[in-house]
Amino acid sequence: MPITLPRKDSMKPELNCEYPEDAEERLFAEMVDIVRARMAHRPQGEGATIPRAQHAKATGCVRASFTVRDKLPEYFRYGVFQQPGNTFQAIVRFSNALETIDPDGKGTARGMAIKLLDVEGTPAIAASRERCQDFLMVNHPAFPFATPAEYVKFFEDRAKWGDVWALGREALSHARHVQMILEMRAKKVASPLEVTYWSGSPFRFGPTGTNSGRAVKYSVVPTFTGTKMPDHPDAESNSNYLRTALEERLKVEEAVFDFRVQFQTDAVEMPIEDVSVTWDEAVSPPVSVATLTIGVQDINSSFGVAFAEQCEKMSFSPWNALEEHRPMGGINRMRKAVYVASVAKRGGH
Repeated sequence: MPITLPRKDSMKPELNCEYPEDAEERLFAEMVDIVRARMAHRPQGEGATIPRAQHAKATGCVRASFTVRDKLPEYFRYGVFQQPGNTFQAIVRFSNALETIDPDGKGTARGMAIKLLDVEGTPAIAASRERCQDFLMVNHPAFPFATPAEYVKFFEDRAKWGDVWALGREALSHARHVQMILEMRAKKVASPLEVTYWSGSPFRFGPTGTNSGRAVKYSVVPTFTGTKMPDHPDAESNSNYLRTALEERLKVEEAVFDFRVQFQTDAVEMPIEDVSVTWDEAVSPPVSVATLTIGVQDINSSFGVAFAEQCEKMSFSPWNALEEHRPMGGINRMRKAVYVASVAKRGGH
């Protein structure tokens, strides 16, 4: 297990260490209540799939393979990376980050969730029966909320005053975070297959049962770009243009991503407990450790449609993980409680 130390504002943080805040469990319970309340209006009929609390709209769900790079140095050979050259079958869900089903032209973060199948090893959650490893990412290297306390406060403000007022209050105390939200919304995405995605939050990387694990973040980088934006992405006829771009590309050629690991090298400049800080890739360059290949497939075939329907019943969580890749930091500790509540509400698998 990574080292966990008590939170002390005067303490200089150490590499690879977590610093839980006081009363975190209370904050997590409040966030769970908020999520349940916001999901209360979702479809409840028999057989209905309740949309996710976040990333509700899928822009595609596809089959893929995840191949570990050959000749990896020994210090990378943990968890799913322990055997160079090994290939996992995978499921990849692309999404828009909003909690509502909106046209693709509406500005928001874009997500990629990777699920590696038939993964052997010790799960990060001891009682878990999952045999998978999930990697969840968005197309921005940091989150617009640093800590669980900030995240909960923003959603409480949304519940009281609505989105605009909540953003206004956030701007008064954390202008940099609001600027990040605006940057996310302003990004132009022509295809989900041509975007760089980052984990944003940190994860453990190391052997089980020891304190020698290191903190890392993940990213995936496409090997091809070039798709043009629709002339009028906000037009009603283009409300699903990201799915169309995915469909047209995969009908004729595969899509390949470089999967990278970035190590924490400075505990102050690359914090674990503040996920609003981007880890400088010039200071700690990400290292390629695997290749994600999305093969040619027809997502609109009868099989593709049925596969997508099954995909929407699945759960993708950073805590669907091996102990060697255990999530770290306050936001991830909160996500553990929130994702469990969301899956229970949705009846997901």
